[in-house]
Amino acid sequence: MPTTDGRLRVVVGGYLGLAPAGGLAWDYLHYPLGFAALGHDVFYVEDTRLWPVYQAGGGGADCAASVAFLAGAMEGVGLGERWAYRDEVSGRCFGMTEAHAREVCRTADVLVNLSCASVLRDEHASVPVRILLDTDPMFTQIQYAEAGEGFTPGGSGIRELVAGHTHHFTFGESVGGEGCRIPACGVEWRPTRQPIFLPEWPAVELPADAGAAFTTLMNWTAGRPLRHAGESWGQKDVEFLRFAGLPRRVPGLPLAVAVGQTGGAGEPFPAELARSQGWRVLDPDVCAPDPARYRAFIRASRGELSVAKETYVKAGTGWFSGRSASYLASGRPVVAQDTGWSRHVPAGEGCFAFRTVDEAAAALEAVAAEPARHARAARRVAEEHFESGAVLRRLLADAGA
Repeated sequence: MPTTDGRLRVVVGGYLGLAPAGGLAWDYLHYPLGFAALGHDVFYVEDTRLWPVYQAGGGGADCAASVAFLAGAMEGVGLGERWAYRDEVSGRCFGMTEAHAREVCRTADVLVNLSCASVLRDEHASVPVRILLDTDPMFTQIQYAEAGEGFTPGGSGIRELVAGHTHHFTFGESVGGEGCRIPACGVEWRPTRQPIFLPEWPAVELPADAGAAFTTLMNWTAGRPLRHAGESWGQKDVEFLRFAGLPRRVPGLPLAVAVGQTGGAGEPFPAELARSQGWRVLDPDVCAPDPARYRAFIRASRGELSVAKETYVKAGTGWFSGRSASYLASGRPVVAQDTGWSRHVPAGEGCFAFRTVDEAAAALEAVAAEPARHARAARRVAEEHFESGAVLRRLLADAGA
């Protein structure tokens, strides 16, 4: 139960260790940091039962790389004593002891299950507010609608996972609205967005280097296309190819993309094609492999130019990237493909929405014409719309916590 001063015990779960990457780490770190800043008693507990495969180090035989990455990320933001990594394969718990992790979960007031990452164990049954937070809108609901079980390598069913939570939130902020195709699936999905813990992301001066690029980081194909309602629902590869010729439209403005060469599934990233169109192609494992270097990469950028997953766009989800919010916080203007997010986040100064190549080129040129003005505006958008305190207070209020 919350204390008399409203202090809650909050347990956050995600894929911070299992899928080690600088940007994804920040997406998850903002939650414990933000809850702690609100005065709550916060722990991060990563549970790998759903995914008993090791992604770190190319699918290694043990979880050492995942645990080391998680430990470094938590220590880097002052949360070194408040995490656990429960490894289903070995049966071991790292960070906190297994007994401590069980006790923390059993006595929590709120569980925040990011990205449908955590299984619900017996000790979670006593948690009064169990929040499932869908960070991959439309993909999650398609899997729910099309396949009641087996949506993870571990074999656990998404319908059972959804049913085990008391409240359901999604980054698809247009859910239930006109033009949004996210199916409800009999679930009350509530909109939320990525919080940014601004003290860790102060605005910094624009780079003095005249050759600094508009950048982004992306997964080429995080998974194979899904089928729903007789249609294919794909990834960023589909949308990137629509805008592959953009560098030729803005020849004086360098554009760079940090993307894996093979992607998660399907065809590899066409690096030579991209270079032939004028893109600088970077390796995220070199330029942004951990939280510190990811933040430095964004700070060294002129701004962000990014496309979204085809599914986010086609479904009109209203999704806005946590990565883009980090650019904004750093005082870096963002030019991002519109998924319907412009209904929820102001666009036109510091943050621009586009649907066509012409619109993207015009936005880039507008930023380049008045960089300082748009840098200041970018930071204002972050402060007014993504500040972790405001986002997380609303999340808790909407969940009745």
